[in-house]
Amino acid sequence: MEELVDLSTKIHVVSVFLTIMITVFLYVTFVTQKDFENLTKKYEKYSLIYFFFLSVTAFTGIILWTVLKFHFEYKILLMLLALLHLIITSIKLHKIFKKSKVFIKQSQTNFINYTRKKYFLDMVVLLLIGCISYAIHI
Repeated sequence: MEELVDLSTKIHVVSVFLTIMITVFLYVTFVTQKDFENLTKKYEKYSLIYFFFLSVTAFTGIILWTVLKFHFEYKILLMLLALLHLIITSIKLHKIFKKSKVFIKQSQTNFINYTRKKYFLDMVVLLLIGCISYAIHI
């Protein structure tokens, strides 16, 4: 049983690390790019990868929680809140993205600004939760 917990933990940590990496990549991409057309194309392409890694992280977290027999701790609550934050901000970003396709300059600016803020906050949340979980685990 200990081997299953260890393997599940390692798989979850790898998926969280990959999610952090794609989030950093998206943040850097949206900070360095200035052209709206390029940003929308990159958002359409890379958001699928982001959502894939986010879903893998959620799935491995649920598997790990199942292996731990649904033992509830504060770090699990933090992870669930972080996942909820990531999902809600992603839904809001997608709505802003759909509005920005009408080519009104203000909606395009809103999309770019919100995207930068969202991915920065995602990085902070994922790193903070990872550090807290690691500190509690030690």
